[in-house]
Amino acid sequence: MAFDTDKYTKSPFIKGDDLEEGERTVVTIKSAEEVAFPSGYTVPVLEFLEIDQKLTLNKTRVKKLVEMLGEDTDTWVGRKIAMYRIDVNFNGKTMPGVAVAAAPKGKQGKPQPEVEFERPAKKRVDEDDDNNPF
Repeated sequence: MAFDTDKYTKSPFIKGDDLEEGERTVVTIKSAEEVAFPSGYTVPVLEFLEIDQKLTLNKTRVKKLVEMLGEDTDTWVGRKIAMYRIDVNFNGKTMPGVAVAAAPKGKQGKPQPEVEFERPAKKRVDEDDDNNPF
């Protein structure tokens, strides 16, 4: 019986190599939390509805998200962002990294509930009506 090798080899966190070059991946934020790692570091992490991998947030990503979505991370939940691949320098080497940006127009924000308003039925005004001001 075959098994899914990604289950054992894929990182639980998004890396630049996981994103298609030149493409933006639009995702919906499921949660924004601080996660304590075994190394002792506590790092902000985003979880998404569309994908299983999470995104760790560095200072640059946090600043960009605050600029786009505001400082209250509770309001980030349900909002859409775009992730894309960029080249970054790390320890003197150029490698793929992940950047965040606003989702394309029409894909931003929380889905708004559809609201239907009842319109009052149009009254027919007869020319001979005494209440007709015209």
